[in-house]
Amino acid sequence: MTDVNKASGQEVAAIQVKISALSDMGRVRKNNEDNYVVCNLTSGEVGLPALSDYVQGARGTLFMVADGMGGEASGEVASQICTATVPKRIYDNLKSVGNVSEPNFVLLLREAIEYANQIIFQKAQTSPLYKGMGTTTTAAALFGPYLFVGQVGDSRAYLIRNKQMTQMTRDQTFLNYLADIGAELPADPEKDSRKSILTQAVGSSEKVEVKMTYTKVRQGDSLLICSDGLYNMVKMPEMTEIVSGSDGLPGKCKMLIAKANEHGGTDNCTVVIAEFNGPGLPPMDANAAVEFREFQEDDFTAGA
Repeated sequence: MTDVNKASGQEVAAIQVKISALSDMGRVRKNNEDNYVVCNLTSGEVGLPALSDYVQGARGTLFMVADGMGGEASGEVASQICTATVPKRIYDNLKSVGNVSEPNFVLLLREAIEYANQIIFQKAQTSPLYKGMGTTTTAAALFGPYLFVGQVGDSRAYLIRNKQMTQMTRDQTFLNYLADIGAELPADPEKDSRKSILTQAVGSSEKVEVKMTYTKVRQGDSLLICSDGLYNMVKMPEMTEIVSGSDGLPGKCKMLIAKANEHGGTDNCTVVIAEFNGPGLPPMDANAAVEFREFQEDDFTAGA
């Protein structure tokens, strides 16, 4: 259990976080319905460049991408509401408690996304302009050495270790739903239009089910969160090469966006990249694979 009121770094070993992010309209869309946010959950400070390189406090760091949908401008409204609501909600709730365990932290992260769902859903009832609007939400939070990821929709989170990318999320799409129920799948899923149909989005219905996964981060690991405008345009090997390269984080963000546009740029494209280091994390290990799993409270209450 971590005392979130002791954020000086004296009681917990330091974790160094470097962050960069970039969002682009692409070459086809008329407006950008993507949004992103990063938040120091100890101080409440939001945004870059303030958080581009800092020592994490005891309450952790939030990284988030939201890809809006639902009409001319309502998708942008939904993603803006989500990226404003989630960090404030979890920060306020963390601030109101003294001690917080990993399971409690995950509950607060999930609740913040559920709360944003209520706000957006209610907003959608106020005007025909907003009817049916919603947004994907992929929110990753580093709390101590653990990276917890909450997902609704198909924006993705990857962890990069030893120049290998591991996807920590599963697209909540109609094709994946068919796979889950054992239905017949198309011969070429990548060319099937149903691969972009979401089974849920934040704000599109009164209730939302947030999928939670987690992993333990090591020194030298990187996080990439992106909207589908990146991974639909840029294949995994090319993404891995860029993110694992020697350029600084701003350069990597620009290169990913440029590649998405080079390959067609048919959608808005947003990327958030973070690098983790410091004695508060286990050391780098060339033989350590990324192991992630669906969050289970027993994993922590049993002393895992």
